Amino acid sequence: MWTKLDDNLLDHHKLVDAGERLGPNGPAVALGLYVVGLLWANRHLTDGHLPKGVVRRFMHVQKPLDVAAELVRAGLWERTAEGFQIHDFADYNLAARDVKAKRLRDRNRKRNGA
Repeated sequence: MWTKLDDNLLDHHKLVDAGERLGPNGPAVALGLYVVGLLWANRHLTDGHLPKGVVRRFMHVQKPLDVAAELVRAGLWERTAEGFQIHDFADYNLAARDVKAKRLRDRNRKRNGA
């Protein structure tokens, strides 16, 4: 599975806002956790949902839950009862059901020699 990233993300105002509140290297830290969240959600077909326990273990940054709180404050992630939801995930990524259907079609096509 691939994760698409918009090159406008580099200077997106929400990421800049979150980063500025995180201090030195904050924009890179915010970008890093945001991308890790996208990658994890796509890999696990969660439709953008990130369980809190999973985010806590994102050791790509120090204090991942603190960074996640800034992503929420900036409007990039939303807080849920179980953790976080990547804002507008479905607008830019395939739904899990669509990925699974495509994988099934591909398996069947390969099995049938097409």
